[in-house]
Amino acid sequence: MDLAALVTARDRLLATATEYFIRQADVVGLYLGGSLAAGTADPYSDIDLRVVIEPDACRRFVDRRLDIPRAWDGFLFNEWLDGATHCVSHFRPFVKIDIFYLDAVALVPSPWLALPIGILHDPQGIVADLVARSRGLAFVATEAEIDRSLSRGIAALHEAYRRIRRGEFIYAQALLDELRHHVALADDWVQARPPCSVVLTRFEQRASPPVLEAMTASYVPLSGSAALDRALQVLTACYRRIVTAVHDCFRLSRGLARDLEAIDVVLQAL
Repeated sequence: MDLAALVTARDRLLATATEYFIRQADVVGLYLGGSLAAGTADPYSDIDLRVVIEPDACRRFVDRRLDIPRAWDGFLFNEWLDGATHCVSHFRPFVKIDIFYLDAVALVPSPWLALPIGILHDPQGIVADLVARSRGLAFVATEAEIDRSLSRGIAALHEAYRRIRRGEFIYAQALLDELRHHVALADDWVQARPPCSVVLTRFEQRASPPVLEAMTASYVPLSGSAALDRALQVLTACYRRIVTAVHDCFRLSRGLARDLEAIDVVLQAL
């Protein structure tokens, strides 16, 4: 892959999108987030674009979110979810743009706006004002978020053990990936790192050393139960340590002893 050509294609797509949205009378703000705004992008980084729209027109843009990028040069396909207010679109050769449509009236200060932001269009100063009012805001995980993640992480390790026993090795591998997701999430919480929209994004560059070591050791070939048992043991032991640290940091009402008991069931079985 010609990396210079990849960057050129991304720049061209960003220019096309910017020009399109600036021409729309109901668009009152346009800004970049992510690595392009932070100055940490590499040739494969995507475009994180936020479009701020007058409230009476926002629904119209959301309804057309799949059609808008189709008209742009190099379009390949859309990636989207039912009920979403954004669209992820892929372009030749390997360029991706995430476009979020935001109601101008519904926007409030947020720790996401305290992260690096690249303002592309802000005639009324709406985005600049929000950024200014967001300075100093920190990400704080709620107990509900943590509770849900811990429950799903512990469920993944229990289910992985069962599937390995049943010889469902492909399913077990998928469950190990689910567990890795919750290990990474917990590590970010304990270290007070800003969240990533995709938790495992660049995790190699920010993970705590023991967590990264366990993660690395947990990737094994689909060669049978022994290898998968070892991967599960490494991840489960790592998760036990980090669940303890999460409880220490957040003083959760769910109770550490019960979580450790549930984790130890798997460790003892292995």
